Amino acid sequence: MGILRLIGKNTARNRRRSALTVASVAISITLLAIFCAVYRYFQSPLMPPSFHLLLMVTPRTSLMIPLPLSYGERIRRLPGIVDLSPINMVDTVYGPRDDLVFALACDAATYLRVYPSWHLPPEQREAFIREKGAMIASKSTAAKYGWKLGDRITLRSGGYHVTLDLVLRGIYTSEEDDSLLAFHWDYLNEVLGRPNKPGGFWVRARSAEDVPRLMRAIDAEFRNSDIETRTQPMAQWVLDMVGMIGNVKAILLGISAAVLFAVLLILANSMGMSIRERTAELAVMRALGFRLSQVLGMLAAESLAITLAGTVLGCACAWLLLELTAGYRIGGAMPIYIRLDAVTVALAFAFSVMLSLASTLAPAYFAARTSIAQALRFVG
Repeated sequence: MGILRLIGKNTARNRRRSALTVASVAISITLLAIFCAVYRYFQSPLMPPSFHLLLMVTPRTSLMIPLPLSYGERIRRLPGIVDLSPINMVDTVYGPRDDLVFALACDAATYLRVYPSWHLPPEQREAFIREKGAMIASKSTAAKYGWKLGDRITLRSGGYHVTLDLVLRGIYTSEEDDSLLAFHWDYLNEVLGRPNKPGGFWVRARSAEDVPRLMRAIDAEFRNSDIETRTQPMAQWVLDMVGMIGNVKAILLGISAAVLFAVLLILANSMGMSIRERTAELAVMRALGFRLSQVLGMLAAESLAITLAGTVLGCACAWLLLELTAGYRIGGAMPIYIRLDAVTVALAFAFSVMLSLASTLAPAYFAARTSIAQALRFVG
C-alpha cells in the first residue's frame, strides 16, 4: 500500500471526527480570514474608483460643529477644483415601522458631478435639479417601498428634529452605492430656518496630482479662522469614522489571537485522540521497519490534510460573506469595500500549516518514541 493511500485511509477511518474537525477549522479560519481582511482594509482602504479624487472638508475640532456656507465659495476659487457640494448626512425614518433610511442633503446642481457613479436618465436629472423639494432614490430602495416617480415621500429625522416632505423625481442606478437617498441641501437649510451651515463639503479634485496640494491649500485658507478645517481624502475620512468606536486594529489583533488559540486547541485535541488510539498500531509499523521520520511524516500529513481542507472551506466562506456585505455602510452612510485578497489567503494557509504541525508533532513524537514492547501492550 502506497504511503499516500495509507494517509488517506487513516484520515478517513473516523469520518465523523474528521468531518467535525474540518468544520471546526473552517469556522475558525472563516473568522480569522475576515479579521485579517478587515485589518488590511484599515491599513489601506479599498475605495470605489469615483472616491479617489474626492476630498472631505470638515471642522478640525469636531464633526458635530457645522461649517459656514461661505467657506464653500472660498474653496471653490482655489485652482484644481472641478466641483464642490455642501453635504449633510441625515438619518431619517420612513413608514409605519420607522425603517431607517440615510439621505444626503446636497447641492443638486453639482452633486451628481461630484459623485458621478449615480446614473440617472437626463429628464430625471433635470427634474431633480429644477425642483427644490425633489429627491432621488436608488432603484433598490424604490422597489423595496414601492415608490414611483412623482410620489410624495415623508421622512422624519430624529437628529435634526424635522419632517421632510419630498417628491421622488429620479431613480438612480449605481455600481457602488444603491441604498442612499439624496435631496436639495437648500431644502434642508430652509426647513431648519436657514442657519446656512452645512456639516461639510465634498470637493472633487481635477487630478490625483492636485489632491495633496488642495488638502494643504484648503486648510491654509481657513487657518486662524473661527472654525479651522481638516481636509482629508475620502479613504482617510472613512478610517476616522471607524476610529471613533475605538482602537479597532488592536481589537482585531486580540480576537485573531484568540481564534488561532482556539484552532490550536481543536487540532491538538483531535490529533491527540487519534494518535493515542493508534499507539499500538504505530508500534507495529515500527516493528515492520518504518523509520521514526516516516511515522512522524505520515501523522503530520494526516493532520495537514484535515487542516488544509478546513482552511479551503473557511476561505471560501469568508470570501462569500465579504462579497455579501460589500458596500456595507459605516453608520449607514459611508460604504466600505473589504475584499479577501491573496495576502490574506496566504496568511490563512501559513497559519494553518504552522498550527497543524504544532498540534501534531509533539504527541506524535512521544508516541513514536515509546518502546515497541510498551506500545504493543498499550490499551488506551
